[in-house]
Amino acid sequence: MTWIETLLMITVPGILFIVIMALFIDWLDRKVYARGQNRKGPPFLQPLYDIVKLTAKESIIPTGVSKFWMTTLPILFFATSLTGALMIPIAIFDDITGVATGFAAFDFDIFFVLFIILSFGLLIYFMGIVTKNPFAQTGSTRSIVQALSFEIPLAFSLLVPVLIVGVGGSSNTASTFRLGEISANLFASIGDNLWLIIGLVIAFAISIIVMMAELEAFPFDSPKAHTELADGWLVEYGGWRYALIILGERIGAFFIGGLIVTLFLGGPSVGLEAVIVNPVLMGFLNIIFFTLKLIAVIAVMSFLRTLISRIRIDQTVRLAWKIVLPIAIVALMLTIGLKMIGV
Repeated sequence: MTWIETLLMITVPGILFIVIMALFIDWLDRKVYARGQNRKGPPFLQPLYDIVKLTAKESIIPTGVSKFWMTTLPILFFATSLTGALMIPIAIFDDITGVATGFAAFDFDIFFVLFIILSFGLLIYFMGIVTKNPFAQTGSTRSIVQALSFEIPLAFSLLVPVLIVGVGGSSNTASTFRLGEISANLFASIGDNLWLIIGLVIAFAISIIVMMAELEAFPFDSPKAHTELADGWLVEYGGWRYALIILGERIGAFFIGGLIVTLFLGGPSVGLEAVIVNPVLMGFLNIIFFTLKLIAVIAVMSFLRTLISRIRIDQTVRLAWKIVLPIAIVALMLTIGLKMIGV
């Protein structure tokens, strides 16, 4: 990695950009949610104020609880979110393929993305269990059950754009399971086969639902359930530890929203790659288009959570296995069938 790439990874479109976007996503989510309830919502810098305020507060470790784990797990949660976010292709171009790629991208990285999403549920589970608080342990148990229930539908829905692009290694298809190559070749792979859009749209809708569950947003917030569990698995965390978890959740929202943009909306593609030869201008346009697509996805997710009240964890599990999973299988089988018959 050259010094320029290192500088970009630290600034824009790297870590600094991701953190700023995470805070913006927090504000956007709360603003859309407030407007849906006919409220004004927070000021623009409120998410930043919250993080700064939390870092200044005391972080208390309950008696008999491991300080090591209550310190290590929030750091791991934040690091996992940041790693996932750095895998999202935004504007950096690969010298060989000529497509946008993430700083932490590698061959078959889409499978690692699934592992990162599952890691969120595992880390949340352990963060609640180590506190020895019954509310936190109940919330963490709900969280892991919810995460595992939606993991298979998520995998099936993410495979739809992968199958559309193909993995044959020909001149018209991507040769690896790389996120950047999938996003760059998605619409070109559809071409005249407009029937493929049916499976893609179904998988896109499933991904929105699943990602809301992974983020524990309404109506899938039973792991936290403020009125039942007093913030669930977060109840014993305070100060800088709580701030790190909240920031990790917002970066996770950037990662998950960016993943949807990458696999279903063409990622940072602007459709002018063959016309614009200036890499600086193209990189700038990539960042702008990626940001606009991400804002649209987050706004849709935020609006949806204003429409439905919280559902119980047993209802969430039934929804995942009896409704979401069969629909995801239908989308996957439909895509496979259309690719096989060449429609």
